Amino acid sequence: MHGSRLIPGSLAAVAGLASLANADVIRGQAMLTGQVTTGGTCSFANYTLPRDIYGVGIGGGNWAGGGKCGSCLDVFGPGGSARVMIVDSCTSCANNRLNLFSDAFRRIAGTDQGGIIDVEFDVVSCDIDEPIVVRNKVGTSRYHFSLQVLNANLPITALHVSTDGGQNWEETVRREYNFFERATGQSGGFSADRVMVRVSCSNGRRVILPEVSAAELVVTRAPTNC
Repeated sequence: MHGSRLIPGSLAAVAGLASLANADVIRGQAMLTGQVTTGGTCSFANYTLPRDIYGVGIGGGNWAGGGKCGSCLDVFGPGGSARVMIVDSCTSCANNRLNLFSDAFRRIAGTDQGGIIDVEFDVVSCDIDEPIVVRNKVGTSRYHFSLQVLNANLPITALHVSTDGGQNWEETVRREYNFFERATGQSGGFSADRVMVRVSCSNGRRVILPEVSAAELVVTRAPTNC
C-alpha cells in the first residue's frame, strides 16, 4: 500500500475527476480491462509504466479530453490497493468508473475474476524518481509542433513554448490524443529547429527544458520533475 495520500489542493487542480472537489477520497467502481498501453487514447505508444505503477482507463467525464492523461491515483478495494496511472479513457463509462489493467485489478480485488467492485481512490503524486521527458510526434518539424509530456509526477496544466530564449512564451493546446500543439488559427510550427519548452504542473511548479529539437520522434529529458 502506497503511503502517499491526496496532495493538498490537488483534487481541485484536477477538477473533473469528481464532483467531490473538497473530499479526500473519491468513491467509485472498477472493473478489469485488457492490459494494453499502446493504442490507448492517451497515445502512450512504446511507453513503459514506471515500476509499481499499473495502468487504468477512466470514465469519459473524468478524462477531460486528455487532460488527465499521466495522472496517478491510489486505488483501494476489498482485496488491497495499487497505484495506477491514467493511460486510457472509457467514453461509455460513468464518472468515477475505473478500467483497471489485470495486474492492478488482481491487487485491488484480491481475485483474477472480472466483475465490478466498489473502490475508493485518491489523486496522488506518481513519485517517479526520473525527470519529466517530452516526446515529439511523428511528423513534427519546424513547420508542425506536436509534443507529448511523459513521466510527470503531477497533472500537467499547461505547456508553453519560447523561440527567443524565454523572453516571450506562447501557450499551446492539449489535443484529445494527448499531444500539445499550437492553437487553431496559428501556423503549425514555430519556424525553429529548436525551442524552449515550459511545462506547468498542478502544484504550480514550472519545469523548463532549455532546448527541445523540432525533429520527429525525438525524446528530450527535463532537468527535474514536478
